[in-house]
Amino acid sequence: MALGSEALNKTQGRADAEWLRRAWLEGLESGPFVPFDIELIRQRARARLTSSRGS
Repeated sequence: MALGSEALNKTQGRADAEWLRRAWLEGLESGPFVPFDIELIRQRARARLTSSRGS
């Protein structure tokens, strides 16, 4: 018997919830929280770009 659209939505919702749960736990296990500093990220990227051009 084919599943109706409501049943498919529930099945997809459970799969999405499980994926999100695993991703959340993976993030927690990846290490301590470090604040997001966009300026530091940009500085590091520019430094890498500059050093790769000089090679």
